[in-house]
Amino acid sequence: MLFHFRLPPTHRFLPTLLRWAGLAMIIVSLGACSHWRDSYLKSAVEEATQDDIVAKFGDPWRKKESLLHGGSTWIYRYVLTNSELDPMGFDTLGKGVGQVANSAASMLGKGDPNLHVDKPQCFHYVLTFDPSKILKDWVRESCTSTSL
Repeated sequence: MLFHFRLPPTHRFLPTLLRWAGLAMIIVSLGACSHWRDSYLKSAVEEATQDDIVAKFGDPWRKKESLLHGGSTWIYRYVLTNSELDPMGFDTLGKGVGQVANSAASMLGKGDPNLHVDKPQCFHYVLTFDPSKILKDWVRESCTSTSL
């Protein structure tokens, strides 16, 4: 006599549910990995004062006062590499395969030595303050796209 044992539905779907929950937690944690300046500024909007920003970043590279609105715009200039902007390496995750292929090609004398150089790039952090000196908005952009 052969007995067929059937699991209740919750036992069949629980492992699948746990896998999806784990995957969701990983995806959420990946989004939290960014440069420390970005993380700080995201949390500082509508809360930080100009004094708080100076304490964290130092004096700005440029300041512009708005006579029309009474607020101000501060610009911080930084030279950052891709590895600094993406400390966990998630934006460059797929480039590892290309790097291995380039290393193999280099052994044959056909690789590109400049394929994966972490070149420094200039970035501006543009911070906008309201008349009461509270941070209202910020953006990180390439130095070439900022109009001073």
